[in-house]
Amino acid sequence: MQNLKHLVSRFTQLTETEMQHFEALFQEFPIKKKQFVLKEGQHTNTIFYFNQGIFRGFYEKDGEEITSNFYFGPTFAGDVFAARTKTPTKLNIQAFEDGHFFSADLSEIEKLSQTFPGITMLFLRFFEHLYIFNNRRQLSFIFDSPEERYNKLFLERPKVMANIPLKFIASYLGIKPETLSRIRRKG
Repeated sequence: MQNLKHLVSRFTQLTETEMQHFEALFQEFPIKKKQFVLKEGQHTNTIFYFNQGIFRGFYEKDGEEITSNFYFGPTFAGDVFAARTKTPTKLNIQAFEDGHFFSADLSEIEKLSQTFPGITMLFLRFFEHLYIFNNRRQLSFIFDSPEERYNKLFLERPKVMANIPLKFIASYLGIKPETLSRIRRKG
């Protein structure tokens, strides 16, 4: 799981012992294209690690899928809100291609962090990263036009533009596919 070590190193440095114990918490599961890693209504206490591949996070409202994120491995994902509030998740995470993913129980990670403070630092910095990402996204929805959101996405997340169908990009940007087509024609 060399990619996991690389991902962790973006946030903090774990000792070899910390890394070995952390890796041991994750179980590998195969997944087919369009299968769900997490489905609305499930109870979850899991952190997912995507070593490689592409996954999409979305919510369903009134029969419409609203894309909240795209996950490109290596990365972590999960619904900490649902885990902490012990409520069923509203988040769906779906695979865009055949592959595999890893999962670890959040409570086991917490137990491990009591022994190894580096793991606490890893998640503190990772959640800080998520907070900044989500805050930047929220501010963009408040202050930026759809065209500005599109241009930022194009510059900041080129993998999305290269690998994701336009209908999901439009949903992620909070616009209709026709609006996205007009924006793209302008550019």
